[in-house]
Amino acid sequence: MVLDRLTAHKDVARRFLEEARQADRVAEYGELCTADYVEHDPGMPRESVGLAEAREVYRGVAEAFRLRHSVESMAAEDDLVCMRFTVRGQHTGAYEGLAPSGRTFESTGHVTCRFRDGKIAETWFNWDTAGMKEQLAGGSAAPA
Repeated sequence: MVLDRLTAHKDVARRFLEEARQADRVAEYGELCTADYVEHDPGMPRESVGLAEAREVYRGVAEAFRLRHSVESMAAEDDLVCMRFTVRGQHTGAYEGLAPSGRTFESTGHVTCRFRDGKIAETWFNWDTAGMKEQLAGGSAAPA
Protein backbone atom coordinates (compact mmCIF):
# COMPACT_ATOMS: atom_id res chain seq x y z
CA MET A 1 0.00 0.00 0.00
CA VAL A 2 2.69 2.51 1.00
CA LEU A 3 4.80 1.56 -2.02
CA ASP A 4 1.79 2.04 -4.32
CA ARG A 5 1.17 5.52 -2.87
CA LEU A 6 4.83 6.52 -3.24
CA THR A 7 4.91 5.23 -6.81
CA ALA A 8 1.75 7.21 -7.63
CA HIS A 9 3.25 10.36 -6.08
CA LYS A 10 6.44 9.91 -8.11
CA ASP A 11 4.41 9.49 -11.30
CA VAL A 12 2.46 12.70 -10.64
CA ALA A 13 5.64 14.63 -9.73
CA ARG A 14 7.42 13.47 -12.89
CA ARG A 15 4.42 14.39 -15.04
CA PHE A 16 4.26 17.83 -13.40
CA LEU A 17 7.95 18.58 -13.90
CA GLU A 18 8.42 17.08 -17.34
CA GLU A 19 5.20 18.58 -18.77
CA ALA A 20 4.51 15.22 -20.38
CA ARG A 21 1.09 16.00 -21.80
CA GLN A 22 1.38 18.37 -24.76
CA ALA A 23 4.34 20.11 -23.07
CA ASP A 24 1.87 22.24 -21.13
CA ARG A 25 2.44 22.60 -17.39
CA VAL A 26 -0.11 25.43 -17.28
CA ALA A 27 -2.86 22.85 -17.83
CA GLU A 28 -1.12 20.38 -15.51
CA TYR A 29 -1.26 22.77 -12.54
CA GLY A 30 -5.04 22.53 -12.37
CA GLU A 31 -5.11 18.79 -12.77
CA LEU A 32 -2.14 17.74 -10.61
CA CYS A 33 -2.19 20.35 -7.82
CA THR A 34 -4.57 21.10 -4.98
CA ALA A 35 -6.73 24.24 -5.13
CA ASP A 36 -4.68 25.75 -2.29
CA TYR A 37 -1.31 24.83 -3.88
CA VAL A 38 1.68 27.00 -2.88
CA GLU A 39 4.87 27.28 -4.92
CA HIS A 40 8.10 28.50 -3.36
CA ASP A 41 10.74 29.60 -5.86
CA PRO A 42 13.32 32.35 -5.37
CA GLY A 43 13.13 32.92 -9.15
CA MET A 44 9.47 34.02 -8.92
CA PRO A 45 8.42 37.68 -8.56
CA ARG A 46 7.53 36.74 -4.97
CA GLU A 47 9.14 33.73 -3.33
CA SER A 48 5.78 32.08 -2.50
CA VAL A 49 2.77 32.16 -4.82
CA GLY A 50 -0.58 30.40 -5.01
CA LEU A 51 -1.97 28.26 -7.80
CA ALA A 52 -3.30 31.04 -10.04
CA GLU A 53 -0.14 33.14 -9.84
CA ALA A 54 2.13 30.10 -10.34
CA ARG A 55 0.19 29.24 -13.51
CA GLU A 56 0.46 32.80 -14.84
CA VAL A 57 4.18 33.10 -14.10
CA TYR A 58 4.84 29.74 -15.72
CA ARG A 59 2.67 30.69 -18.72
CA GLY A 60 4.94 33.71 -19.30
CA VAL A 61 8.06 31.57 -19.02
CA ALA A 62 6.66 28.91 -21.35
CA GLU A 63 5.70 31.54 -23.94
CA ALA A 64 9.21 33.06 -23.86
CA PHE A 65 11.31 29.91 -23.73
CA ARG A 66 11.07 26.58 -25.47
CA LEU A 67 11.60 24.49 -22.31
CA ARG A 68 12.35 20.85 -21.64
CA HIS A 69 12.71 19.55 -18.08
CA SER A 70 14.34 16.17 -17.48
CA VAL A 71 14.28 14.34 -14.15
CA GLU A 72 17.79 13.15 -13.31
CA SER A 73 16.96 11.42 -10.02
CA MET A 74 14.01 11.08 -7.68
CA ALA A 75 13.31 9.94 -4.12
CA ALA A 76 10.03 9.62 -2.22
CA GLU A 77 9.19 9.30 1.45
CA ASP A 78 5.96 9.89 3.35
CA ASP A 79 4.19 12.76 1.54
CA LEU A 80 7.32 14.14 -0.18
CA VAL A 81 8.91 13.57 -3.57
CA CYS A 82 12.31 15.15 -4.26
CA MET A 83 13.67 15.47 -7.78
CA ARG A 84 16.98 16.61 -9.20
CA PHE A 85 16.42 17.96 -12.71
CA THR A 86 17.95 19.61 -15.74
CA VAL A 87 16.06 22.29 -17.64
CA ARG A 88 17.02 23.26 -21.16
CA GLY A 89 15.53 26.07 -23.16
CA GLN A 90 15.77 28.53 -25.97
CA HIS A 91 14.79 32.20 -25.68
CA THR A 92 12.17 32.46 -28.44
CA GLY A 93 9.75 35.08 -27.05
CA ALA A 94 9.77 38.37 -25.15
CA TYR A 95 10.30 37.99 -21.41
CA GLU A 96 10.46 40.68 -18.72
CA GLY A 97 11.14 43.32 -21.36
CA LEU A 98 13.87 41.33 -23.10
CA ALA A 99 13.48 40.67 -26.82
CA PRO A 100 13.99 37.06 -27.92
CA SER A 101 17.69 36.31 -28.34
CA GLY A 102 17.48 32.80 -29.78
CA ARG A 103 20.14 31.77 -27.25
CA THR A 104 19.93 28.45 -25.47
CA PHE A 105 20.60 27.52 -21.87
CA GLU A 106 20.97 24.47 -19.69
CA SER A 107 20.56 24.66 -15.93
CA THR A 108 20.19 22.24 -13.05
CA GLY A 109 17.92 22.34 -10.04
CA HIS A 110 16.03 20.56 -7.32
CA VAL A 111 12.36 20.51 -6.38
CA THR A 112 10.57 18.99 -3.42
CA CYS A 113 6.85 18.30 -3.83
CA ARG A 114 4.54 17.78 -0.84
CA PHE A 115 1.44 15.72 -1.55
CA ARG A 116 -2.03 15.72 -0.06
CA ASP A 117 -4.75 13.35 -1.21
CA GLY A 118 -2.74 12.32 -4.28
CA LYS A 119 -2.14 15.86 -5.53
CA ILE A 120 0.75 18.29 -5.17
CA ALA A 121 -0.06 20.75 -2.38
CA GLU A 122 3.27 22.57 -2.17
CA THR A 123 6.58 22.76 -4.03
CA TRP A 124 9.99 24.19 -3.21
CA PHE A 125 12.12 24.92 -6.29
CA ASN A 126 15.78 25.79 -6.20
CA TRP A 127 17.60 26.03 -9.51
CA ASP A 128 20.49 27.87 -11.11
CA THR A 129 18.72 30.98 -12.41
CA ALA A 130 21.99 32.96 -12.34
CA GLY A 131 23.61 30.42 -14.64
CA MET A 132 20.63 30.52 -16.96
CA LYS A 133 20.73 34.33 -17.15
CA GLU A 134 24.49 34.28 -17.79
CA GLN A 135 24.04 31.86 -20.70
CA LEU A 136 21.18 33.91 -22.14
CA ALA A 137 23.30 37.08 -21.89
CA GLY A 138 26.02 35.36 -23.90
CA GLY A 139 28.39 34.78 -20.96
CA SER A 140 28.76 31.08 -21.68
CA ALA A 141 27.19 28.71 -24.14
CA ALA A 142 24.87 25.94 -23.07
CA PRO A 143 26.22 22.44 -23.73
CA ALA A 144 25.14 21.02 -27.09
